[in-house]
Amino acid sequence: MENGIFGGPNLNGLILTGGRSTRMGQDKSQLIYHGKPQREYLTELLTPYCKAVFWSVNAGQATEQMPPGQLFIVDQFDFPGPLNGILSAFAHEASMAWLVVACDMPLLTTRSLDALLRGRNPAKRATVFYDSDGRLPEPLLGIYEPAFYPVLRQAVLAEQYSPRQALRENDVELLTVPVIHELTNVNDPKERASLRL
Repeated sequence: MENGIFGGPNLNGLILTGGRSTRMGQDKSQLIYHGKPQREYLTELLTPYCKAVFWSVNAGQATEQMPPGQLFIVDQFDFPGPLNGILSAFAHEASMAWLVVACDMPLLTTRSLDALLRGRNPAKRATVFYDSDGRLPEPLLGIYEPAFYPVLRQAVLAEQYSPRQALRENDVELLTVPVIHELTNVNDPKERASLRL
C-alpha cells in the first residue's frame, strides 16, 4: 500500500466467494495461488484499506468451519450472481461503502487497490475500473458507495441482476487500471493451468 492509503472508517471490504464455481469444478475461493487459499490471501490484501473485511458466502458455505474471527455475510436473496453478495452486504450495513473484490482475481495486487482508492469519488455512486477490454465498467473490483444501495434494490425489483448494467446506467467514476492483467478472472482448470503468477 503506497503513501498510507486507507479507505477510511466508512469502508468495508467484501470478498465475493459465494459463486457456484461450476466451470472450475471446485470452490474458487479456496484455490491456492500465493501459498494460501485465495479468500485468505485477498483478506490480507484488503485489510489495510478497510475498517473490516467480510467474506460473501452462499448458504452452503455458511455451514462450513470458518477461520477464527473471520467475518462473513450470507447471501440473503434468491437469485444467483455477484449482485446477491453486494446487495446482502448493503443489507447488513447500509451506511458503509463496500470495496468489492471477486475471489477469482489471483493477479490482483496493491497497485490496483491503491489506484482505486486514489481515484475514489464518494460523490459518485461507485468507483470502478474499465474492464479488460477498456470499454465497460468492471463490477467485480470497485467501491460501491451507500448511495448505490437503493439503485441496486430497484434493479432487483425490476428483475435486473447485472451489476455491470447498473453501473452503466448510473453516475459512477470510471478509472483505467494501472496493470490490465490484474483484472484477469480465472474460471476453469485450463485458465488456471495457463496462469503465470
